[in-house]
Amino acid sequence: MIKAIYFDMGGVLLPLHLDRCVEAYREIAGFKDIDKYLDPCHQQGFFLDLEAGRITLDEFMEECLKHCAPGTTRETVFRCHDHFFGTPAPEDVVLVKELGQKYDVFLLSNNNALSMILHIPNFEKAGLPLDTSFKKMFLSHEMRLLKPDPEIYRQAIAGGGHRADECLFIDDSQKNVDGAIAAGMHAALLRPGASLREVVEANL
Repeated sequence: MIKAIYFDMGGVLLPLHLDRCVEAYREIAGFKDIDKYLDPCHQQGFFLDLEAGRITLDEFMEECLKHCAPGTTRETVFRCHDHFFGTPAPEDVVLVKELGQKYDVFLLSNNNALSMILHIPNFEKAGLPLDTSFKKMFLSHEMRLLKPDPEIYRQAIAGGGHRADECLFIDDSQKNVDGAIAAGMHAALLRPGASLREVVEANL
């Protein structure tokens, strides 16, 4: 019996617009090889280091600005990065709120300090404040672990207080879904264009 539901963030609760973000970095910040670092599921280089908690946001910014045109500011980097994310869909906001009445609802996300600064007001504006809508958030940069490392699932399961077989995990990456299954969780892949509600309900 499922008692807890873990959601990935980007690609599940937040639409991702990789091409739009890459264009913004190139055109606004002059970061010409940004496509070597950004990926919908798994970042590269110092973007990955930020997501894994291996460097601080200040260290990331210092490195990022080296790749940008002279005169680029931290505020410009934030503005470019914000192009990566859409807004939680109203139907998904309703779904998470409904599920929260019956299940313990968590976030389990490969995420970073830069993105989280942008996500907090985004989710708030959508009516799904992160600090009250989820029982706990398991974020890679805070845990210093990345999906699909088995340890991130073990810690998330233990932190949620339920047995692995009582947990359902939803992600848009097959590697991350496979990692959750290997850790004993129930897990399902959300494919592009699929209904989050239908995927969740089919696996409860």
